[in-house]
Amino acid sequence: MDSPGLDAVLARVAGDVAFAHVRRQSGLTATLDLADNVFLGIEPRRRLFGLPGIVDRVSMRTRTTALLRRVDVYTPLPTPARELDAASRVLVEVARALAHGATTIALTEPTAGLTEAGAGRVVQVLRRLANDGVAVVIASQRPRLALEIADAVSVLSSGSVTTVLQPSDSRVDARGRLLRAMAGDAPIGEAPAGDAPAGATGPAPRDRSTESPSGPLVEIANWSTLDEFDRTTPVVVDASVSAAAGEIVGLAGLEGSGRNELLLSVFGRTAGTEPTGAVLLDGLPVDTSSTIAAIHAGIFAIVTVQPKYRVRIVGGISAPATPSMLPTLVNTGLVSRDDEPPASTPGARALDAVRMRGRDDEWVRIRSLLELFPASAHRVLLLVEPTRELDAGQRAEVWRLLGEITAAGKAVIMTSSDLDELQQLCDRTVAMAGGRVVGEVPGGGGRLELLDLIAPL
Repeated sequence: MDSPGLDAVLARVAGDVAFAHVRRQSGLTATLDLADNVFLGIEPRRRLFGLPGIVDRVSMRTRTTALLRRVDVYTPLPTPARELDAASRVLVEVARALAHGATTIALTEPTAGLTEAGAGRVVQVLRRLANDGVAVVIASQRPRLALEIADAVSVLSSGSVTTVLQPSDSRVDARGRLLRAMAGDAPIGEAPAGDAPAGATGPAPRDRSTESPSGPLVEIANWSTLDEFDRTTPVVVDASVSAAAGEIVGLAGLEGSGRNELLLSVFGRTAGTEPTGAVLLDGLPVDTSSTIAAIHAGIFAIVTVQPKYRVRIVGGISAPATPSMLPTLVNTGLVSRDDEPPASTPGARALDAVRMRGRDDEWVRIRSLLELFPASAHRVLLLVEPTRELDAGQRAEVWRLLGEITAAGKAVIMTSSDLDELQQLCDRTVAMAGGRVVGEVPGGGGRLELLDLIAPL
C-alpha cells in the first residue's frame, strides 16, 4: 500500500535477476530523441580506423525501431521525449528496459495519470510481454488495476506481504479478499489484528459524547489545483472540506489522491498551480495566496512532507527546484520529481547523513509549534503527515498536544498515511481518491469502510 515500501521490495529483486524498474516519475531525458533515450548509456559502438568508441547510430536506430514496435510505439525516432503522450513515455521506458536485456520488469503505478485509452494501451502491452515470457511486476495502490491485469496479487502493509490471489485461485470474492488483506483482516470498527491497543502506540479514542455540533469555523470550498510539473494535469478537483471549532478532521487517501496537495495548495500555494476555489473563516472569504497572507488570516500549517522537485548536479547531489523554475528545467531535461537522489552515490550518502543529523531538530520544531498554538492568535491548524517518522513517544506527545489545541477551540485538518491514527484521533475522516472528495467516515469507523472509499475496486 505505501509507495516507499513497494519500492523497497522491488529494489531487492535487482540483484537476483536481469531486472529493470520503471518508476511512476518518468526517467526519460526530455531533450533527447527516442533512440538516444532507449539506448542511453548502452549505445552500440563500431570501430573506425581500428579505434573503438564510435556510436553506431544506424544500428541503434534499427534496434530502437524494433523495440518500439514491440511496445506499440510508432512515433518517429527523431521526436524528443518531451513531445510524447503520457502512455508512450511509459512504453518507451519499457522498451529501454528490454534494450538493457531485462527479463523482469517492475513498474510503479504504470497507469497513474493516464487516460482510459492510454491505460488500456499500457496494460495490453504488459500483458503481451508477459505472454512472451517477460516477468512483469506491478506495484500499485489501485486495487482495480491489480485485479484486472495480475495473475497473482499480494498486499504489502506495515512491512508484511500477504498473498491474496495465486494464478490457480478462483476470482470469486477477490474484491473482498483484497480489501480484507489491505485492512489487516479486521472487521469494520475494529483495529487490525496484531495492533496494540490505543495508548502507547496509538491515540486514545476521542470522547465525542459531550461534544455539541457547531457551524464550521473553516471551510475549503470547491478547491482545485493543477500539477506543477505537468500543468495540464489536475491534482485536486473541486474538493470541499470544513472543520468546526474544537474539531479534528482527517484527510485520507492513497498516494496521488491529492490529500497533501490540497492542504499545501491552500496554505500559500506551496503545492499546485493555478488554484481555484475559496477559503472561508466564519463564513467570510480570506486570502491564503501566500504563506504570510494565510498566517495573517489565522491559518497555520505544520508540514513534514512537501512535494519536491530536484535538479541533478555533479556528484549525485541534487538541488531543490521551485515551481516557478519548472517549465525551463523540464525543457532542459534536468529536473526530476524524485524526493531523494540515488542512494548509491557519495553525494547522496553525504546528504542523507546531514538529513539524519537534523531529524531531532525537526521534532523539536514540531513540538514547539504545537505547544505554542493553543495560546496563539491562529484559529486553524493544517497538519501534513505530522507523525511521519516519529517514534512512539513522540507520536503520543503530538496526539496529546492536539487535544490541548482542540480544547482551546481551534480547528484542525490533518493528513496521515496511517488510517488507524486518523480513525482514532479525528472526529471524522474525509476520503479522497483521484484528487476528489469521495466520501466521509465518522471517527471510530473501521479501516475497511475507509479503504473501500480511498481504494475503490
